[in-house]
Amino acid sequence: MKKLNDFNELALGSRLKRLSDQMFSDVDKLYKANGVELSSRCFSSLILLNSNGAMGITELAQELGQTHSAVSQLSKTMLKAEVIDHSKDPKDERRRLLHITNAGKQLLKNSKPLMDDIEMALHEVILETQDNFMVALRSLEQNLSQQSLQQRVQARAQKRQQNSVEIIDYEPRYRDEFKHLNIEWLEKYFYVEEVDNHVLSDPESNILNPGGYIFFARLNDDIVGTSALIKKDENTYELSKMSVTGNHQGLGIGRKLAQRAIDHFATLGADKLYLETNKRLTPAIQLYESLGFEHAQQDFSSPYQRSDVYMVYRDRQA
Repeated sequence: MKKLNDFNELALGSRLKRLSDQMFSDVDKLYKANGVELSSRCFSSLILLNSNGAMGITELAQELGQTHSAVSQLSKTMLKAEVIDHSKDPKDERRRLLHITNAGKQLLKNSKPLMDDIEMALHEVILETQDNFMVALRSLEQNLSQQSLQQRVQARAQKRQQNSVEIIDYEPRYRDEFKHLNIEWLEKYFYVEEVDNHVLSDPESNILNPGGYIFFARLNDDIVGTSALIKKDENTYELSKMSVTGNHQGLGIGRKLAQRAIDHFATLGADKLYLETNKRLTPAIQLYESLGFEHAQQDFSSPYQRSDVYMVYRDRQA
């Protein structure tokens, strides 16, 4: 049967919790044996209050790395034991300040020999591990404060999803998704124009048969994005119908779709690739600029009322 220790990093939180509980239990027994009934979990707060003077619960919670509710519960225990007292903040009467009492100071003074023994015993056991555990712990705490475990896991999940996205060519079975994705995008930012409805309702006749191409982004078994190359004449194509479903944005899917269209355009022997967009779509414009599109003067009348930005692709390797 596998044990908790067999799961290494995956069980780190549970193992640290188990180690913490064991240490608190041992220290509680030591305190009780020396006539101290106060929970050892209160001593970190007492030490901070003794060193720093009066502190608010929020401030104390931040220093301890604990929740506000946990420190509030500890404060009730310490108030009952009369080792701390509380008063209103003279600068803000809504805020309560905690401060150590004379009884609390005396408790720390009386407990110092025991605390010194505990500190030395812990130092000894850390040395026995032959690792600089405290340095590693401090580094772990610092790194997690800069980027939390939640943020790190989310970033890895996003990267995994990005790597799972595949760009595929048009398949008739995804015909409805092509229209649905574009309608979703149009209704979010603008409205569906007549030219949109005409093209999206019959992509085969309006895009594919005249020599254009449609691409899909597929994540697992779901179609989550699309783009198209629309042939205008023998030497000109339009990058169009770029859309990524809302709950999958932020995964770099738009970039993958645009890049696939650009790469395919490069194989066609055509001279010009352009797109039309709207100045409100700042992230999209920045994406196009990063891919090699440059702003240009449009020399024809756009079929789209929403279009007010015209960009032409410049091959940076040409």
